[in-house]
Amino acid sequence: MSVRNGYRPCPRYPHIVNLRSKVLGLYLCIGLLVLVLVGGVLPSTLHKQNLNTISQNSINQLEHIDFALTNFISSVRYDVLELSVSEDIRTRDDGEFTNFLNASEDKFRYSIGKQEQDIIRILQAYQITHPYVSSVYMGRENGAFVRSYKRALPTAYDPRERPWYILAKEHPGQVMVTEPYKAVTTPDVNIGIVTALLDANGSVYGVVGADITLVNLTNYISRFDIGRRGEMVLVDKNGMVLAAGNSSWLFRNVSDILAGQTPAFLATREGVLVLNDTYLMHYTSPELGWKIGVFIPFSEIEQEINDSILRILLIVLIALILLSGITIAALNHTVIRPLTSLTEVSRKIAETGDLDQEIETGSTGEIGVLARSFRAMVGKIHSEELGRKQALADLADHRDHLEEIVAERTRELAKAKEEAESADRLKSAFLATMSHELRTPLNSIIGFSGILLQEMAGPLNEEQKKQLGMVSDSSEHLLALINDVLDLSKIEAGQLQLANELFDMRVSIEKVIRTVRPLVERKSLSIMTEITPDVGAVRGDSRRVEQVLLNLLSNAIKFTGQGQIGVRCSRQGAMISVRVSDTGIGIRSEDLDKLFRPFSQLETGLTRHYEGTGLGLSISKRLVEMMGGTIRVESEQGKGSVFEFTIPVDRSNQ
Repeated sequence: MSVRNGYRPCPRYPHIVNLRSKVLGLYLCIGLLVLVLVGGVLPSTLHKQNLNTISQNSINQLEHIDFALTNFISSVRYDVLELSVSEDIRTRDDGEFTNFLNASEDKFRYSIGKQEQDIIRILQAYQITHPYVSSVYMGRENGAFVRSYKRALPTAYDPRERPWYILAKEHPGQVMVTEPYKAVTTPDVNIGIVTALLDANGSVYGVVGADITLVNLTNYISRFDIGRRGEMVLVDKNGMVLAAGNSSWLFRNVSDILAGQTPAFLATREGVLVLNDTYLMHYTSPELGWKIGVFIPFSEIEQEINDSILRILLIVLIALILLSGITIAALNHTVIRPLTSLTEVSRKIAETGDLDQEIETGSTGEIGVLARSFRAMVGKIHSEELGRKQALADLADHRDHLEEIVAERTRELAKAKEEAESADRLKSAFLATMSHELRTPLNSIIGFSGILLQEMAGPLNEEQKKQLGMVSDSSEHLLALINDVLDLSKIEAGQLQLANELFDMRVSIEKVIRTVRPLVERKSLSIMTEITPDVGAVRGDSRRVEQVLLNLLSNAIKFTGQGQIGVRCSRQGAMISVRVSDTGIGIRSEDLDKLFRPFSQLETGLTRHYEGTGLGLSISKRLVEMMGGTIRVESEQGKGSVFEFTIPVDRSNQ
């Protein structure tokens, strides 16, 4: 058989072109399908993602604007409070201050004294340092009114009747922000930041404050650039527009702009509202209670989405083209050419039966494995023919010496059986010895931890009690496991001796019931006991009978989440029958044969839900059989199980 590595020039068969065309067509279909899926799903996904991103970014910007606006209003409030504690402002000598109660435009003349002029200079200095404040003023209970700059028209004016004065007087000791109100002598709409002047008795004798016009407020928030050709609006908690890029909106209710979306705008803390051709992203100031919004046209967001889609589609298209080209080139080199060559060789072998063919094995991957496997198969045909002939010769030789071979194998098996039984006895003796050696320190641990828990060696804190309790519980659990191993090893070693004494079966059952009752109550189960009148004294080993019953009840409680446990004992001729039933998880029929094997559990590995060594049922079965009885089980998965064991009434008769 001739074999060479690498490729030899292959003739161009029509099926090669057909295979390449199919691969190319498959990639074109996949590419078109990907583009269609991406083009169909991407717009809606990107629209939602971009809208969420833009709205979150916009709301974040509005939070920054609110922070600046809150600081601005807070600084004005703080400075107004500072004005109110100025000695010049707080003077009680206000009889000569300017008074407009009976003023008229044609007759009024200002007559400002030195004390009033000092106050005016303080108010003017405040206004100069606060460019967005339109007016700083003070009103008095006698009707006097002092302003940083002269009024536009000296008409009759009583400050005590103005909204800013009334609000400050109703809230003495606080710096208040008024609702928007119209000025008397100008077309401005103002927001007043005011505080009352109090005497030593807490009585109001005047109010000092500063006004910010809605135009100035608009100019203030217009300093912030939010991008995307967005237009901002500032609304108070009652829906009044305080600032807006569109001056026609000022001092109007926001319902004139939002119409049916107004309740949603006023009721929510932040969010996005969809209007006719714009989105409104809005945020509520936690400090001022005002709402800041920005209108962003649909076209801005749609343009961003379309640009993102085009970029993604272009990247996907380029990636598909590159992937298709690279994949087709790789397939042609690694799959199509070597597969075609291998097909031609197999055709020649099938037609001529000549195994001396050149088989290319230079390819890698699955095709290379296939070529090498094909070569190995051809070689194996030769070797199998030789093997067949040798097997026939060996068969004839074995036929002539069969009896000698059987005798030799029998002797070997007997020797192996004896060695295995000896090893098993040694193992059982070792387990028994080791179990005894382990029980001694464990009993000491349990005893000493019990002494410590009783605080005989001194008081313990709660954490120490908890840790010692865990040590005691773990030690008792380990001792129980060692006792099970010891029992099993004694049984296997033939060292377990059963007692033969008279005991009351009814008393033994009730004793076991008392032992497991705390476990039953802890899981909120109920336990039903039925002992027929004909059950009485039994001759045998009471401790081992109780051990079997305790194992069965412990299993029933462990695998029952809700419902009840049943125990029924009755006499059946010369035998006593004990049935333990439960309403637990049950056992699959294919698992019933595993129940009584040592160290066998129905759940294994890291997913086990129930602890145990798998010895309880195995020990119970062996004990029952040693006492001359039987044990069996009936179960249906999800509906519970019934374990029944029988023992003779008088074991001495067995």
